[in-house]
Amino acid sequence: MKVYVDNVIASAVVRADLAESSEMEALKRLQAPPYINELEIVTSRESWREQERTWDPEARAELRDARSGIGVVPDDHGVLDFSTIDYGYRGFVASPLVTDIIDEPTFAKLKGLGLKDADARHLMYALCNGCLRFVTTDPDFLTRRDAIEAAYPAIHVLKPSELVREMPGAA
Repeated sequence: MKVYVDNVIASAVVRADLAESSEMEALKRLQAPPYINELEIVTSRESWREQERTWDPEARAELRDARSGIGVVPDDHGVLDFSTIDYGYRGFVASPLVTDIIDEPTFAKLKGLGLKDADARHLMYALCNGCLRFVTTDPDFLTRRDAIEAAYPAIHVLKPSELVREMPGAA
């Protein structure tokens, strides 16, 4: 099952710093057999952008060094066009014009549900990359879970402990 984790969870995988100890324990269980064998856990470069704003330079470096531990969805940006400057026989310069909004209608709809820009991007990336679960402890998602799931029934928003409970063989 493809599972998207937002920055709260992606950072907690590295720093083990979830506020609720029960959720941290559930996250640790998800990262170990047998659960990890059933899950494809991914995030996006949106998590990286948020981690780069971490004030503590040591924590920021720790998060940066651990990026290879969680897969990144392939569709979290798009190339709109190229800006080029032609210098004739001396060459040219080409710069891509990139957007992080890969699905304008979905992004707008998520914003309409009350999500902030970064949160709407996280959920848009999960939806556009075929994720079936969106794992978070962020109340901005959890308080809107019913509206999100009504608008997008293909994805379920849940906490780590809720994902553990729905896994086969969970006790």
